[in-house]
Amino acid sequence: MKPTSHLAAAALALIASSAARPSEPAPIPALSASSAPAVILHQDVPLMTVYAWERWGNFINAEAGSKAEIPYDAARLQVKVYTFPSGEIRAIRFGNGVRTHRHINQTDTILYSWQTHRVHFVGDQAVVVGPGDFALHQKGVYHSGEEIRRGGGIDLEFALAYGGRHNDPTGFWSLARDHPVQPVAAWQVNGAYVEAIGAVAASAPATAAHFRVRIADLPDYGAREIYLPAGTAIAGRVDDRDRLMFVLSGRVKVTAAGNDHILAAEDAARAERGKDFAITALDDAVIAEALVPPAR
Repeated sequence: MKPTSHLAAAALALIASSAARPSEPAPIPALSASSAPAVILHQDVPLMTVYAWERWGNFINAEAGSKAEIPYDAARLQVKVYTFPSGEIRAIRFGNGVRTHRHINQTDTILYSWQTHRVHFVGDQAVVVGPGDFALHQKGVYHSGEEIRRGGGIDLEFALAYGGRHNDPTGFWSLARDHPVQPVAAWQVNGAYVEAIGAVAASAPATAAHFRVRIADLPDYGAREIYLPAGTAIAGRVDDRDRLMFVLSGRVKVTAAGNDHILAAEDAARAERGKDFAITALDDAVIAEALVPPAR
C-alpha cells in the first residue's frame, strides 16, 4: 500500500441537535411501539497500526506491513474505525510521548479525550486537555499537532459524514473542558418521556431512572459522557439527529424494533433520527455519545 493522505483523513484527523441541558424537566415525544427503529452495530472491530508523518506540508501515513518506507520521525498509532452513514467513530491508541504532526480535518470532527493527557496545539495556542474533555475541530482548520503525555491511552473522534458547517476561513475550533458530571433523572409523564438534568433531578418521581452525565457545550452539536449504574434502563428518540454511541466500559443492552443487542467495551452503535430505542446497563457502564446531523 502506498502512503495516502486519505487514510490520514479517515483514521487520524485528530482529535452533534445539541444534547439537552435543561434547567427544569422538559417533555420529549413519547416512545411509540409502532415506529421502526434503525440501529447499526459494530462489534469486535479489528485494530490496525498506522504510521503518520509530515513532509513538505503534506500529512502522510501508511498501515503497518505496507511497502511504504516509514521515516524515523513517524508517529505510531493504533486505530479502530467504526463507519456509519452519518459519521465515523475512531478509537485511537496513543503511546506515551507520541506527538502527531500538523494536519487539516476533512470534516467537522468532535474529539473526546477518554484516557489521555495531552498538550493540544492549534495555531499559536497550546492547551492542556485531559480525560472527559471534548473539542470541536472545524473542517479546514490547520492543527499543529498534539503531544501525548502521562502514559498515553485511547481517545475518540466523531467525524461527520459531510464537509462541515462552520467553514470559517479564519479557523474555528471549540474546547469544552472541565465540565462537571451532573445527576440526571428520566421518566414518563402521560406518555411523554421526560429528562431532568442537574439539581432538578432530585425532585423526580420515585419511578424515575437515575444516572449521571457530563455534557459538552459545542456549537451546533451535542456530545456527552453517560454513567449508567447496573440495571438502569433509559429510552428516547431524537427527531433531527442521529445518535452515535461508543461503550467505554461495562456492557449495555440496546433494544430497537423488538430486538436486543448486547454491546461491550469498545463496541459502537448508531440510533437513527426519529426512531425509538432503549439502553439498559447490564453492568455499571460508561458511554460516550454525539448527536450528529444525518447523512446527506
